[in-house]
Amino acid sequence: MRRSLAGDLMMLAATMIFGAMTIFSKQILAELDIFNMVALRFLIAFAACFAVFHRRYRTADRETALHAWILGTFLFISYLCMVIGCKYTSASNAGFMMSLVAFFTPLIVWIQEKKRPSGRQAASILITLIGVGMMCLSGSLTLNKGDFVCILSAFFYAFQMLYTERYAHRHDPVVIGTFQLIFVSVYGFIFSLILEDSFRLPVSAAGWGQLMYLALGCGALGFILQTAAEKYSSAGHATIIYASQPVFVALFSFLMLGEQITFRQIIGIAVVFAGVLITVKAGPSADSPGGP
Repeated sequence: MRRSLAGDLMMLAATMIFGAMTIFSKQILAELDIFNMVALRFLIAFAACFAVFHRRYRTADRETALHAWILGTFLFISYLCMVIGCKYTSASNAGFMMSLVAFFTPLIVWIQEKKRPSGRQAASILITLIGVGMMCLSGSLTLNKGDFVCILSAFFYAFQMLYTERYAHRHDPVVIGTFQLIFVSVYGFIFSLILEDSFRLPVSAAGWGQLMYLALGCGALGFILQTAAEKYSSAGHATIIYASQPVFVALFSFLMLGEQITFRQIIGIAVVFAGVLITVKAGPSADSPGGP
C-alpha cells in the first residue's frame, strides 16, 4: 500500500508539472513551428537526463531501445495532437479533452483483456470527468475541430501510459522514461525538415524560458516521475490522477495569466479531487492491472 501511495504521489507531482504544459505550448508557437519546437524540446530534455544519469544507461539493451521507441511513438503522436488541437480550441477545453485518458485507459484494457473496470474505478472515473467538465466546458457543450484532435491526443496517451506500466517493471524507470524522449525528438526533426520552412531557435528570453520549462520540467522531470510512478502503481491509478491536470491548468492560468477562477470551477476542482481520492484510497487491487 505504501508503494502504491508513493506511486500515486509521484503521478500527482508529474500531473502538476504537466499543468503548465498547455499554456507554454501555446505561447512558444509564436516563435517556433510545431515540429521545430517538438524536436528542440525533447532533445534538450534527453540531453539533460543523459548528462545526469549517463551511468544508468549502461543497462540499456536492444529491448530497452525497442520499448522506448514504442513509448516515444505514442508520445509523439499524442503530444502533436495536443499542440495542434490547442491552436483551434481553448486551453480549458483542451484540458478537458486530455482528461479523457482516464476513460480510454480502462476501455482499452476492457477490449483487449476482457477485464471490466471495478465499480469503484468506474465511479472514480465518472466523478472525475464530471468535475473536469464543470471546470472546463461552456454552456453550449459544442465541440470544434481542435477538441476532436485533443480527444485523439488523449486516446494515444492512454496507450502510452498502458505501455509505460508494462515496461516500467522490466527496465530502470529513469532509463526507459527518458530514452523515449530522443525518439520523439528524432520524429520532430524529420517532420520539421520535410514540412516546415526552416529550423530555428527561440529569439526572446521568454521563448527560451518557455522552451526550458517544457524540456526540463515537463520533458525530463515529468516523464521520470510518471514512469517511476507506474512502476509502483497501476495505469488505472495513474490515468485518473492524470485526469486532474485541468485543475493545475486552471491554477497556473490564474497565477501566470491572471485568469479568474469562477465558483463553478471551484466546485469542479473539489469534485475532481473527490474522484481522485476515491482512486487513491482504493488501493492497487481496485484497478485493472494490465496493459496491452
